[in-house]
Amino acid sequence: MRGFIRPRGATFTAYWSTTDPATGKRVQHSKGGFKTQGSAKKHLNLVVGKVEEGAWRPDQPVTVAQLLVEHWLPAMRSRGLRPATITQYEGMATWYLVPQLGGLKAAALTPADIDKLVQHIRTAPSSKGRQGLSPRTAQAAVATLKAATLWAAKTGLLGRDPLAAVDAPRREQLPMKTWTADEARQFLAHAAGDPLEAAWALFLTRPLRRGEVAGLRWDAVHLDEATIEITRTRLTVDGKAIEGTPKTASGRRSIPLDARLVSLLRAHEKAQKAAQLRCPDWQGEGHVFADEWGRPWHPDYFGDRFRSLVEAAGLPRIRVHDTRHTACSLMVQSGVPVKVVQELAGHASPAITMALYVHTVPSMGRQAGEELTARLLG
Repeated sequence: MRGFIRPRGATFTAYWSTTDPATGKRVQHSKGGFKTQGSAKKHLNLVVGKVEEGAWRPDQPVTVAQLLVEHWLPAMRSRGLRPATITQYEGMATWYLVPQLGGLKAAALTPADIDKLVQHIRTAPSSKGRQGLSPRTAQAAVATLKAATLWAAKTGLLGRDPLAAVDAPRREQLPMKTWTADEARQFLAHAAGDPLEAAWALFLTRPLRRGEVAGLRWDAVHLDEATIEITRTRLTVDGKAIEGTPKTASGRRSIPLDARLVSLLRAHEKAQKAAQLRCPDWQGEGHVFADEWGRPWHPDYFGDRFRSLVEAAGLPRIRVHDTRHTACSLMVQSGVPVKVVQELAGHASPAITMALYVHTVPSMGRQAGEELTARLLG
């Protein structure tokens, strides 16, 4: 079987034919909208190869909304994915993909459609009134749609993946901000007596993620053994707090505590038990960091409270996530082996830790060079 290409206005259309197994008659098919003759030819060659192998299937006339809501999301829910992952998929579909692209035929999606989607997300107001959502949101929305069209192509719902050549927008890499040891010490001194004092100490001395601290429960805290186990996370997805587990095996880890941290956590536990006795309507589920009714703090609360304390202390403004960067950087600067820092931080490999943090302490390179020069040259 051979096909052909014809120009149609400013674009090109590929034509090919197949045999209807029920009637034996030839049926012509086409796919248009290609910006160049070369891209149309590439598609035609791919389709012809699949037809000759008996592997080609015509696209099903499903819209983007139907693909997401009726097909892909139910399939993802049946796979046992993390609740946070499913919630994110549902949020991307509900808030961005269906409203902006839902009426389009899934098979006819083009890079221009994705560009319009990204532009809308980057200019739409956020829930807090800020103009323009983050590049991370745009990346997540496009990645969700690409996952859906790839799945549809693999399962035969679509004859091909219309977004195979489309890249998700790159996330803006914000510069890493960290505190010096003196600044971190000043913050902890200022935060002494704060209801979250123990949390701030964990953030700055044991490089934990916000979701790991927010999701920490007492059954994972072993004060007699001076360890805590990171087995749960509490994340924010579309403004909602979602409980889950660490995404990777390296994220599930044991964190050693020192006497000072054990003392802070014992005092925190004592204060929480006293609050429980005072509250007849205690609603706690065992979270270490909870409000006066025992309800776990929303992950965003840690960021809001941290920001307030930082401003009151007159310190350089950093995000609560930057306390993790600070802890790792100070450990590396103090000579803690990178392998140890990697395990405490829950990174997949020491290479990630090296790439992230060694450059934050440039004096290490100078010191290492001077020591080797002295050994070799005297």
